[in-house]
Amino acid sequence: MTFGCAHPRSDSPAPADVAWGTTLDSAQRLAAAAQYASADSLLAMFARNEPGSTGAHEAIFWHGVFLLEPANKSGSWHKALAAFDGYLSLSDPLPHRSEAMVLRRTTRLIDSLSQSRSMDSVPAMHLVVSGDSLQETTREQEAAKMVKTLQDSLNKTTAELERIKKRLTTTPTGKP
Repeated sequence: MTFGCAHPRSDSPAPADVAWGTTLDSAQRLAAAAQYASADSLLAMFARNEPGSTGAHEAIFWHGVFLLEPANKSGSWHKALAAFDGYLSLSDPLPHRSEAMVLRRTTRLIDSLSQSRSMDSVPAMHLVVSGDSLQETTREQEAAKMVKTLQDSLNKTTAELERIKKRLTTTPTGKP
């Protein structure tokens, strides 16, 4: 008799889970259509309306994913890193913990490479300046050689003119 009074347990998902599935699907469709601001707004609205739910936590993860998308004009890897850090700081079981960890490490690598690249640009600029300096030095050396050649030619011409001048100023007897 006790068994007859028991109510069968329903395995239907909680309303928040259904709403999250719909929200995530809509946000992913918006992101696929490059409407990142709308997708982000949808995620933020869900997180506000269902605080502490699994979907609200997942909204943080997907927010980071959408921010990391290079085509997202308002996204940045700094913001994405903050979102992944926020998601991973949650104590609840996180369905995308592994993915968030990989994306966080990848984002930190991007940050590291970006900083390295910006630091490398200074020596690269210096090398370009050095290259220009070398070109200027080479031009100066070529100009100096040209000046020397012209000076030698001028000296020879001057010496020849002096000989001619002496010949013209001398009398046929060899006396001036």
